[in-house]
Amino acid sequence: MSKTVIIGHKNPDTDSVIAAMAAERYYNDVLKIDAKAYRAGEINNETKFVLKALSLKAPSLLKAVRKEDAIILVDHNESGQIADGISASQITGLIDHHKMIFETERPISIRVEPIGSTSSLIAKMYFESGKKITSSVAKLLLAGILSDTLGLAGPTTTDEDRKIVKTLNKIANIDIKGFVSDLFAAKSSLKGISIGTLIIQDYKLFEMGRSKVGIGVWETTDPESVNVEKAKILKLLFEKKAEEKLDYIFFFVVDIVKQGSVLYLIGDSESELAKKVFKGNIEDGSMILDGIVSRKKQIAPVLTAALSK
Repeated sequence: MSKTVIIGHKNPDTDSVIAAMAAERYYNDVLKIDAKAYRAGEINNETKFVLKALSLKAPSLLKAVRKEDAIILVDHNESGQIADGISASQITGLIDHHKMIFETERPISIRVEPIGSTSSLIAKMYFESGKKITSSVAKLLLAGILSDTLGLAGPTTTDEDRKIVKTLNKIANIDIKGFVSDLFAAKSSLKGISIGTLIIQDYKLFEMGRSKVGIGVWETTDPESVNVEKAKILKLLFEKKAEEKLDYIFFFVVDIVKQGSVLYLIGDSESELAKKVFKGNIEDGSMILDGIVSRKKQIAPVLTAALSK
């Protein structure tokens, strides 16, 4: 028997996991479609914190896909970010807030908007349906939104995200400020994380013009806890570039308090492109970038533009 699979991107972040879980509830409760959320990789410490706080279990890891299964993608549409084993012919739906570079073999259901998180978009879908949102779902969606928008302070945040959070919290009734503080602490935690895991935990592959580009991000309230391992990180990035046969690889340590980042540069090609795009000064293999925190809005688009000329 075929099944409907809802799944986020490889190396899932909190919004990716939560969007899949919330979409499962939406498809079952509103659309009356039997669908199940899965994850495409191991969850991070922030997501573990959220699920524990809400007394919820993580979606199962998608280990195999059958040809007859229908796939609904959430929070991504880049081919390099889609879980292994999924073919374009299986994809029947997409819910996302990233730019579209997606091609399908037939018409599918698509909901894509320029909004702060995929969780925000699923909240909108619930509002539009008129279906009552439970406290559990409201809390789940709030966690996804607050994570992906950096507590509504990140550059991808829209006024609509802020309104959605207010509406959801009339149902959830949580201490937003306290929850965001705990969320950031969990996001920054290096507990159980090796340097090798750190560089790939929030890592995405992109096709930019004719170039294959890997971009890793680590969001933290304590950037120095990562920067002290700079030499090891640069070495592992160099190895990953060779292993994946990339044209470029970049790693950003994002300071979510001061709203800036440190960009790690492993070689001449990355350095030359970074100087062209970000205009910063390079010192000892890194570049300080004030105000740059969003891969989706501030990093990937300018790199893509530069490499597509």
